[in-house]
Amino acid sequence: MTQLLQLSISGLALGASYALIALGFSVVYRASRLFNFAHGELLSLGAFLMTALVEVMPWWLALAASACLTGGLAALLERTVLRRMVGRPVFTTIILTLFLGLLLRAGIVIAFGTDTRGMPTPWDTMAEVQVGDSTVLLSSLISLGATSLVLVGMHALVQRTPMGVAMRAASENQEVALVLGIPVGRVLAFTWFLAGATAAVAGIFLGMFPRSVDSNLGYVALRAFPAIIVGGLESVVGAVVAAFMLGLLEVWSQAYVNPHLGAFGHNFHAVFPYAAMILFLVLRPRGLWGEHEVRRV
Repeated sequence: MTQLLQLSISGLALGASYALIALGFSVVYRASRLFNFAHGELLSLGAFLMTALVEVMPWWLALAASACLTGGLAALLERTVLRRMVGRPVFTTIILTLFLGLLLRAGIVIAFGTDTRGMPTPWDTMAEVQVGDSTVLLSSLISLGATSLVLVGMHALVQRTPMGVAMRAASENQEVALVLGIPVGRVLAFTWFLAGATAAVAGIFLGMFPRSVDSNLGYVALRAFPAIIVGGLESVVGAVVAAFMLGLLEVWSQAYVNPHLGAFGHNFHAVFPYAAMILFLVLRPRGLWGEHEVRRV
């Protein structure tokens, strides 16, 4: 029971980072109807910026600055490149975001090098906290708390602010939103800013385990991608809940399933999310929280 509690908290901490990544994927899809496969590179950029900025400013200020700078770059990419792709085939925009991701990855390597960087924190990353009969890493609890604050803040922004109302209107129907006087272009840019900022925060907290950042960190975004399939493409809540489930199942399968599969189970926990995605695509294509689209003919 003690081990299960420890693994569950570790799984929720991993799921918290996945939730921030899935949130970025989901809000961009709802607003722009495209998948941003450069999202992982934004995650890496935020983490590398954090390792550089923390040397010249306090940790929490460096965190905010990294998120804002990464979000600003995401908004700039949407404004200068991706907005021109409106109305183009989905395949074209996917290829374009993959190309942008390669460019960002090359830029990160040029700016920060290929060496692994440490992710400094104001607390000891190996510090443990007693929870019942179990001991869990303090970093796991801080990751969960920080993610909860971000998610609550996002919910309040979307539900209780004029920009949030504009975001919901634009995600439902951009043409109607334009007729109603909503600045859809500004809403799209702000949506991409939020996606980039949350990706940066996710990258920073992922860099705490095991306290290092390298150029391959962005690939973690692909491990979080199944969450929006399982949760439902147009459901932000579904993507977040599915991301936490994904983190739990990944950690549980690594501890309880991999050892029983022999050589086949060496990295089965990394494949498990995609197996779940394929299963849901077969049994429930719209995901757990997806809605059926009704068209009047």
